[in-house]
This record gives sequence, structure tokens and C-alpha cells, in this order.
Amino acid sequence: MNVAVGGLYHETNTFNVRRTELEGFKTGYGVIVSGGGILTHFQNTGTVLGGFIASASELNFDLVPTFYAQAGLDTGIVSQKTFDYLERELINSIASARADGVLLNLHGAMVTENYQDPEAEVLKKSREAVGDRVPIVLVHDLHGNVSQSWLDYSNAIIGYKTSPHVDEFDRGLEGGKVISRILKGHVKPTMALRKPPILIGGGLMTVVDQPLAMVKPPLHRLVSLARRMEQDERVVNVTVAGGFGHSDVPRAGLGIVVTTNNDQKLAEEKASELEKLAWSLRDGFLPDRVLVSTEAAMKEALAAREGPVILADQGDNAAGGGPADGTWILNDLRNANWPDAALIIRDPQVANEASQAGIGKNVSLTVGGKSDNLHGSPVEIKGTVRLVSDGTYSDPRQKTITKMGTTAVIRSGQTDLVVTGHNVIQAELAPFLSVGVDPSRKKIVVVKSAHAFRHNYETFAKLILDVDTPGITSPNVSRFTYRKVRRPIYPLDPM
Repeated sequence: MNVAVGGLYHETNTFNVRRTELEGFKTGYGVIVSGGGILTHFQNTGTVLGGFIASASELNFDLVPTFYAQAGLDTGIVSQKTFDYLERELINSIASARADGVLLNLHGAMVTENYQDPEAEVLKKSREAVGDRVPIVLVHDLHGNVSQSWLDYSNAIIGYKTSPHVDEFDRGLEGGKVISRILKGHVKPTMALRKPPILIGGGLMTVVDQPLAMVKPPLHRLVSLARRMEQDERVVNVTVAGGFGHSDVPRAGLGIVVTTNNDQKLAEEKASELEKLAWSLRDGFLPDRVLVSTEAAMKEALAAREGPVILADQGDNAAGGGPADGTWILNDLRNANWPDAALIIRDPQVANEASQAGIGKNVSLTVGGKSDNLHGSPVEIKGTVRLVSDGTYSDPRQKTITKMGTTAVIRSGQTDLVVTGHNVIQAELAPFLSVGVDPSRKKIVVVKSAHAFRHNYETFAKLILDVDTPGITSPNVSRFTYRKVRRPIYPLDPM
């Protein structure tokens, strides 16, 4: 059996005004790779592609690597020129592979200038390239905005089950197992989709088994039921996709896909059961259940007897489209006379200025707040340059390389400010540790992350506060003007 592997990966925040060009797939943890380079880059990594590769070895089928492109942290709408190029490379290589099956890794929340559902376009053209008899299995992010077109052009759909996403490798491995079973004739997939009218903000989807907060969020309940359903041998996969609420497209919102083995009725029944539960739990997705104001958060963090206290900057989530130069919390730290704290802000101008000044030099700089007026104003800081770096480090979980660009650590009072040239996902400890800052030893740690940080930070944090900062990744979807999302939808409309 020969199975083609490849994909396109971009989570589009349509409220981010900056277009994502081809260069956006080359910075941060972005990558464009083809042919055998896919195996070289992703083998032995904790990624979906790493799972695909491991499954081929375990199940004794051959992989035909095609083309894969993953954006770094440029999250604005993808320019059509960029998408057309990437899609053409992927589809042409899939057609050339002449494989028995296709494994695709698509994020599921991409938007381009011309396409509201680019993943559907990729699946449709993949189907046209390989014909109706070649199975296509899709693995996608938990934040994917699933549509009926996905079901029309694929044979099985598998979404992540965790948020933070710690099961990417497992889902890739599962994708390989499913396509192997299809090719051997052991499974004939039948799928059912439900799209309850619920739009969920990014910071309201934590799905971990042992969160610091004792109250489990609704998505945890839904995924737990999905896992129980999968214990039925007639069920192939049950996916609960939280969706990406910062994408103003008709398909945005919660999506449920149940895949059974040649039993459409069973798939419909279980999908309806999950849909009913989701609707009954909808009030649990309201942001006021988890968010605290910036003032209250800083007051509580300073008053805490011991740390670390983690302040999650929900309005400027670097992975969800935030510019990562928001200064609301930075300004609060300045007003608190620079306490024992650490945070990361993207500001290439300041990173270069600090780098040119050199280690040990005192500097006076204007940091952050340069992307727009929504994420705060620039903050004047005076401090000492403690370290200068090229910003390159290895992600400890996925075992991939991330490039923050020119990076400097500036110490003001007891606050360590890490200033980077590029945006960087702040879910891991690695961005801090790579420049000599240990978050576990700080009283206050600010992370521009919605929920992905919890996997690491809950192991040592004494308190975690989700801070209600203004910004384009605010979990409060009612703050945004939606023009294309289907209506009515909760909580934008009374339902």
C-alpha cells in the first residue's frame, strides 16, 4: 500500500488586518517542505506528520511524501496568490504520487481572499486528482471550522481531542491506522455532521484531564462523551471541533463529526446525542465564567503570598492572531514599579536597538503597542540589557525548530522583558528558558496564550488568571462585528 501524505496549515483570524503572504510560512515555526524533506523534517516529532510517519512504520505501508506548508504566526487572511501557489504544489504532488490512499493534515480554519472554506477546496481538488476509489483521511486541529463539504470529499475526518493540543502525534497515528483499515477492507466509513449554532471564543476551550481549575469546561464534557462513544467497536472516530470563533465565515463554530463502520444510522444517532448535550451546556461557554479584569488580575497577582501567578493575556493570544505586542499588562507592571515578573512582547525595532546597545548596557526604549490602537499604547521602559540572542530554539514537545528572530532580555526592576523580532507561540516554557528566564522561579508570568500554556504551566503555577484584555483574540465574541457567520448563533443572538 502506498499512501500519499501532505497538507496545508493556517489558522486565520479574520479580524487581523494584515494579510498572510508566502513569507508568513517561513518565519517562527513555519515550514514549507516537499518530497523526502517531509520525512526528514517530521520524523520522530510530536506532530501529526510525525504520527503519519510512525503509523506507516508500525502498520507496514509505504508513504509517498508530497507537499506540506505550515504558517508561523502570521494569522491574517491568506493572500490568494499565496494560497493558489501552495494548493497547486500540494495537488500536483498528490496527483503525481498515484497512491492507494491520501493522508492530509489541514488546520481547518484557513480563510483566503477568495475562499471562505479553503480546506474544502483542497479536499475537492484532491478528490478530483485521485478519483473516487482512493480513500482520503483528514486530520485537523480542534479549532477547525468543519463544513459539510469536508464530508463530501473525504472518507474519514479526525480532529484533535485536547486543548492544549498534546495529542497531535496520536491523531496522526490514528489517521494512519484508519486509512490502513480502509485499504484492507476492514472499514467502510460512514459519517454524520452536526453544527449546533454555537460560536466559541478561543480562550473557552480548555480540554485537559487535570486542569488547575476544578470546574471542567463544557468542551471537556463533550470530548469525554466522544471518547466513551469510541469504545463501541462499531464507531471509528468521534470528533468534537470547538471551531475558531475569530473567523468570520459561514462555517464558523462548533462542529461534531461521527464516523462509524458502514452504519449511517448509528453515526446520525451519536452525532445528535452530542449536539443535544452541546446545546444544553451552551451557557458554560460565556466568557464571564472565566475572565477577570486587568485591574483585578494585577491586584490579585501582587497580593499572592507565593507564585508563580500566571496571567493569560486573552486579548493578545499570539497563536490565535494577536500581534503579541499588546501592552495592557506591561503597563500595569510598570505602574506596580516592575515587580518580580516575566513576559514576552514582539517588537523588532526594540529588539534590534537592545541588541545594538549590547549586554550590560542601560537603555531607555518605547516598547510594544505599535500594531494598532486596540492592544494598548507603547510603554516607556528603562532597564539593562541582560542577554541578546538570535531567538532560535528547539520546541521540546514537537521537537521542531522555532525562530523568534533577534531577541533581547531587558531587566527593569525585577521584571524580565523578553523582546522578540518575530511572533512566537507562548504555550511552552522554551521561549523563556532559551534566553535564561525560568518562569517557575518568577512571582508573576504573563503569557499571550489562550489555553495552550496550561499543559506546561499547571505543573508549577500556584494560580492562573485569564485576563480580559482588549484585543482581536478576546474570548468575548460579542465584542466583534460579524458579517458572514451564519445567524442566528449563540451567544451573538438571543436563542
